[in-house]
Amino acid sequence: MKIKYIFFCVFIIAIAGNACKKGDSFLDAKLNDVLNEETTFKDSTNTIAFLTRIYADVGYSFNPGRWEAGGHPVVSDEAVPVQYTGPQNDAVIMASGALSAATTNTAKNVQILNNWSTAWANIRRVNKFLSKVDESPLSVGLRTRLKAEARFLRAWYYSILLKHYAGVPIIGDKVFEPADDFNLERNTYEECVSYVVAELDAAIKDLPTNQTQVITDYGRVTKGACMGLKSRVLLYAASPLFNGGNAGSGVLKSITGYATGDQQRWKRAADAANDIITSGAYSLYEDNTTRMGYGFYKVFTMRVNNEYLFQANRALNRDFESLFLPSSRSGSYASNVTQNMVDAYGTADGLAITDPASNYNLQDPYVNRDPRFYNSVIHNGSLWFLSSTNQVVNTFFGSSPDGVGVKAQTTGYYNRKMLQESSSGNTERAWPLIRYAEILLNYAEALNEYEGPVTGVYDVLKQIRKRAGINPGSANNYGLKQNMSKEEMRLIIQNERRVELSFEEHRIWDARRWKIAEDYFNRPSRGMKITKTGTSFTYEIFDVIPHKFSNNFYLFPIPEGEISKDPKLLQNPGW
Repeated sequence: MKIKYIFFCVFIIAIAGNACKKGDSFLDAKLNDVLNEETTFKDSTNTIAFLTRIYADVGYSFNPGRWEAGGHPVVSDEAVPVQYTGPQNDAVIMASGALSAATTNTAKNVQILNNWSTAWANIRRVNKFLSKVDESPLSVGLRTRLKAEARFLRAWYYSILLKHYAGVPIIGDKVFEPADDFNLERNTYEECVSYVVAELDAAIKDLPTNQTQVITDYGRVTKGACMGLKSRVLLYAASPLFNGGNAGSGVLKSITGYATGDQQRWKRAADAANDIITSGAYSLYEDNTTRMGYGFYKVFTMRVNNEYLFQANRALNRDFESLFLPSSRSGSYASNVTQNMVDAYGTADGLAITDPASNYNLQDPYVNRDPRFYNSVIHNGSLWFLSSTNQVVNTFFGSSPDGVGVKAQTTGYYNRKMLQESSSGNTERAWPLIRYAEILLNYAEALNEYEGPVTGVYDVLKQIRKRAGINPGSANNYGLKQNMSKEEMRLIIQNERRVELSFEEHRIWDARRWKIAEDYFNRPSRGMKITKTGTSFTYEIFDVIPHKFSNNFYLFPIPEGEISKDPKLLQNPGW
């Protein structure tokens, strides 16, 4: 491919060194920075490579190989991990409700620990870069742009900490060294949000747009990435969990969220999303000609597209295919989509399957569904490439090798979204970290909460449903009922996010910030047992594994080891 992308060059890691070893954190007095600053920041290539190393971790929370290769869907209600039984691995700990502050401090549970450590390691790298880049031989203009990229990346890693832990210490430009005293207190949630937003606003001024960015820089930060992250951070800040509804008391009340609620925060979130919409810089990729909803499917296999505001570019790979396809298609079926997730997909007319007008039939459940279902989930009877042609995947009970009752934890469903439909499965995909559909949904949610279901709310939902291949209907409402109440529209938007943004690391956070996780994440993860008799099938929903979620789990515990290093780091409520 003619474009040379930046993220996964082996030499970069060798140059950048190990600024913070896995398991260490910015609080660790044993930080071992083996960088040769003289050779790094006196050389233009090495200086840029140092910054590129910070980019390399931007998708660590999204990584489909996390949680015993089940990805983030297995710690919500989207999927179940195939490795559920046996040792207390990270996926089991998360899904079974066994998480504790001590768990996050064990070397074995590195995937839980790196929620904290990876973010802080990269914040330190950013601060090191900002302290040294002016010593480099790079031009003034290039240094200015790279500083802006670095400030976005620092805001990005702080935003990851915020959604996990709420308020954390703001260290500014400080580069902590081994001899430093780490007696740091957590800043309030409000201070952290204000800091992140201010950093993004400052970075925007010195960054190109997606239209003015040179093609060889594709994948680096743009103005749109800053605007997109700002939209997300402000939406989360306006949400029930943080907008006065946090569980903390005393000092923790202002650390774990805003001490009091304010409807104006929804307006700020709506305005931030609308700034992106009205810029005209981004659009949904639409193709309902190849098949209904094909644009929704195809965009995830196109590294270059006009829907991604920020992405983690990948070299040619079949990561998703190897992890999530059934074994008959050379996959390791590391996680299986749940019936809980399948039931969220409505019909082709845009109606929920619980709506009597949808004509949904449990004994013929895969007929006339939202095209995003067919483009996101492999179900019994789906076609997938095998032996030079598309062939049926059988998931009915006892069917070898992919059926329920044959493979452990099989729900009868496999992931299709983001997978390449070809013989090799290889694609130069990018992980979608911020995309335009999220921005549209951010706007719909914030505007509905602030003003109610006004025309603007309907308009953006129609855009999303049109691209998805939903039938417009005689009134061109794409299944949306006229004159909904705010509460009715809220449920529609929540489900639209669940379907449109499935398997993209949103459900785990959306259910928390809406404070509905105690309901949805305490339901058993379910599957579909299909029994074949002759040429006909019968369908029965069954419980696969339990799923537990307690009130304290709305925020993650700060690792116990970090608290022991710095007792001023107050632990989150309930841990």
